[in-house]
Amino acid sequence: MDKTNMVSMWLDNHKNTKRAEFDKKLISTRFPILGIKISEIEKFARFLIKNQIKVQDIPIEYHESILLAGMILAFDKDNLDKKIKDLEYLLNFIDNWASCDIIVVRLKNLDDKKDYFKSLLNSDNDFYQRVGIVWLMKNDLKSNFKDVVNTLNNIKTDFYYVRMAISWCYAEAFLYDFDYMYNFLNFIKDKFILKMTLQKLLQSFRISQKQKEMLIEYKLNFVKGK
Repeated sequence: MDKTNMVSMWLDNHKNTKRAEFDKKLISTRFPILGIKISEIEKFARFLIKNQIKVQDIPIEYHESILLAGMILAFDKDNLDKKIKDLEYLLNFIDNWASCDIIVVRLKNLDDKKDYFKSLLNSDNDFYQRVGIVWLMKNDLKSNFKDVVNTLNNIKTDFYYVRMAISWCYAEAFLYDFDYMYNFLNFIKDKFILKMTLQKLLQSFRISQKQKEMLIEYKLNFVKGK
């Protein structure tokens, strides 16, 4: 059995119609959704790597095909030098928040490629931008959070999933320096992003009640000032 047929057969054997219907309510994509569990895709990706299957061996037919190729990209330790080239190939297929986030949060050992991910923030493609934002949040925010949040504040976009990714990153940054980020709220240029950042923080279990009270007061003053 050739590589393409093996992958296609596995995808067909693991599809779940009921789960697919649920996933379709959350994910908007041009690719059909099969409803395969992420844990199963991850396990199969590791199996394929052991059998020398590479990213571009995966036929891109379904949403889960993209996830599978992305996990091969993320987990293949013998392919570090080719990861960015493979990512550039996959970027053409990433068209929703789920494929972006599921793949990007698994990309490790690419700290020397930070400039590449920062360059994606200037792309005309909205999901390229989201890939860059999520990677910076997961891999650079902790050590360089001031640089990251100020860089993101210069992005001009009306795209919902980019703005939500920025809000997510800002909320995460509060965990590293609450006082700095509390003051930074005054400099967030996009009022929707400010609103969603506050919402994410007030729903979080990772900040104290006292900190939440400060944010509630800030939110009330923000609303009054609109």
